Amino acid sequence: MVADKIATVLQSRTPRNLSGDHYKLAAVLMPIQERDDGDHLVLTKRAEQLNHHRGQVAFPGGRVDAEDRGELEAALRESHEEIGIDPAHVQVLGRLDQVTAAYDFVVTPFVGVIPPFYEFRLNPAETDAVFAVPIAALLEPKCLTIADHLSSHGEPVYHFYCDGWDIWGATARIIVQFLDLVYGYEIKKI
Repeated sequence: MVADKIATVLQSRTPRNLSGDHYKLAAVLMPIQERDDGDHLVLTKRAEQLNHHRGQVAFPGGRVDAEDRGELEAALRESHEEIGIDPAHVQVLGRLDQVTAAYDFVVTPFVGVIPPFYEFRLNPAETDAVFAVPIAALLEPKCLTIADHLSSHGEPVYHFYCDGWDIWGATARIIVQFLDLVYGYEIKKI
């Protein structure tokens, strides 16, 4: 079961935190579904009317509110608000390194397994679509391209093109980190 492998990898390391008082805290959940046809990452298309990251592909999540008891609670709360994932249905496996995102956000990604088939409930104020991408497809070298320029934070700009979706920015950097840690993924220029 891939969940055991992921949990072992994530719990055997100390995730890296970014420092700086100017960052706004955010957290996301990387939901994984273990299906008969392989393991899938669940992603969303953010609503077009949002102020930040509108229309982009992302993991469910958002800003850490003062009422949240930390980043994990924020990731689970936002996942429930955006696409209806009940926190009780998430088996949290661990945490990845923090990444930066536009507008001076620092994002804490958590990895969790959810049931293989889920009745998502989209909040139209926040989410236009929810979809799942096979991890096997993301591991294919032809799926990833690297832009010729760096992000505003000086990081590579990755684009995963999969099933008609363009997955890029902080979300793509989170996926690269996850694939590297769990699957030994190496970026190959093609």
